[in-house]
Amino acid sequence: MTHEELFKEIKTRFNNVEELRAPEGQIWGPELQIKVPPQDIHGVCEHLKNSLTLAFDFPNFLTAIDWIQENRFEIVYHLFSTSHQHTVILKVSLGRDNPEVASITDVWPGMDWQEREVYDLFGVRFQGHPNLKRILLWEGYPGWPLRKDYVHTRDKYDSGLEIGLPPPPAETHG
Repeated sequence: MTHEELFKEIKTRFNNVEELRAPEGQIWGPELQIKVPPQDIHGVCEHLKNSLTLAFDFPNFLTAIDWIQENRFEIVYHLFSTSHQHTVILKVSLGRDNPEVASITDVWPGMDWQEREVYDLFGVRFQGHPNLKRILLWEGYPGWPLRKDYVHTRDKYDSGLEIGLPPPPAETHG
C-alpha cells in the first residue's frame, strides 16, 4: 500500500487528519506522518489496528516532544503493520497548560508503560489509562524533568555528577 493509499484510507474515515510533509530544507524518513486532532486519536488508532487492509498490530513506541516556544507538546505514535509491512507516524498537538489525551492502552495494551513514561517525564495525562502513575520517578517527585522549563532542585540524592561536577573524594579507611 502506498502512502497515498494509506492516507486516503484514513482520511475517508477521519476527515480532520492532515498529512505532514518535511519542511523546506529538511529530510524526513520514509514513513507517512499524519497530524491527528486530540479528540480523534483513539478512534484513529482503533481503525488502524482493526481494519483488515491496514492491520497495524505493532506499536513501536510512543513519546513526547516539548515545543516550549510554541507552547505545546507533541505526542508521537510510531506504528507498524507486520502483515502489510507498512509504517505510520501519528502526531497529536496538546497545549502545555492542560496536556491531556485519550489513552490507547485498550487498543494496544503494550502502550501502558510508554504512556506512563510520558506522564512521568512530561506530565501529559492519558484519559482512561488504567494505572496512570509514575514509572521511573517516585510519587511526589517535584515536576516533570523532560519539560524544557524544568528546574532541578538539589536534594539528598545529588552527588554533583548529574551536572558535571567532579566526584566527591574517595573515603579512605585505615
